[in-house]
Amino acid sequence: SPFALRFTQDHIRTTFRDGRVVEETIAQIAPGPGFGGYDAVLRVPFPPIEILRWSVPRQDADVAAEASCPVGVRPREHWFTLDNRRLYCLQRAAVALWPARVAAVVAILYADPGTVRKKFDSTSFGWSACIGHSYEELPIQRWDWRERILPLEVRAATESHGVLEAVLADDRKRTVDALLDAADAARSTG
Repeated sequence: SPFALRFTQDHIRTTFRDGRVVEETIAQIAPGPGFGGYDAVLRVPFPPIEILRWSVPRQDADVAAEASCPVGVRPREHWFTLDNRRLYCLQRAAVALWPARVAAVVAILYADPGTVRKKFDSTSFGWSACIGHSYEELPIQRWDWRERILPLEVRAATESHGVLEAVLADDRKRTVDALLDAADAARSTG
């Protein structure tokens, strides 16, 4: 689930490096057929985001953010990406499909050559990111999928298995082998 992935940077720009506008890219994302317990696998106009299982060093971990982690989630170890704009796009698309359980094709990074530690500046433990035209200007907004989804999940609490539980289950998957191979499903239906 895109919701089980974390941002590594606190700020994302409104355009990609190639000049494409992030908001316009979101409109190009479409749901594909479901796979392995997911209702849909997102079809996207960009390469799969790269993710890795990573622990935020203790000195960088915001104590309040750690305390706000849901029960059962390891407080500092999660799936992170350096592809923050693409993650934002995936999360926005997944919110639009709520309450469907949504997956995204990802590429796994098996080791961090130090890039994540160097670039990690999230002030929210990776839960959210500010969106703005440049790093020097005030952000247009702060994106946090939980602010959009949790009110809906509370209303759906009477269901036996809410989508939030599926997100937490994805976050608890500590190994690559535990992740589903959605890329194979996307290729076979594509």
